[in-house]
Amino acid sequence: MERRHRRTKKEKLEDELLKVTETIAQYTDALAGLEEKKQNLLDEIEQERIHEVTKLMKERNLSVDQLKDMIGNLEPAETAV
Repeated sequence: MERRHRRTKKEKLEDELLKVTETIAQYTDALAGLEEKKQNLLDEIEQERIHEVTKLMKERNLSVDQLKDMIGNLEPAETAV
């Protein structure tokens, strides 16, 4: 019966390096997916804000120009969100 080749320390380290490199690639892909999801959520939040403003304008029967005038007449301290 033939003896199995004993792996050297260098071979073990190379295998571990390969595993770490593959794990980094997986996390990098996951991070890219999460960044895309984050951006989509931020876009959706912005759309909801716009929807709320539009809804309020309709309820108050305001035009865009009227809203601009109202905002323009506010003191700078009042515009803080």
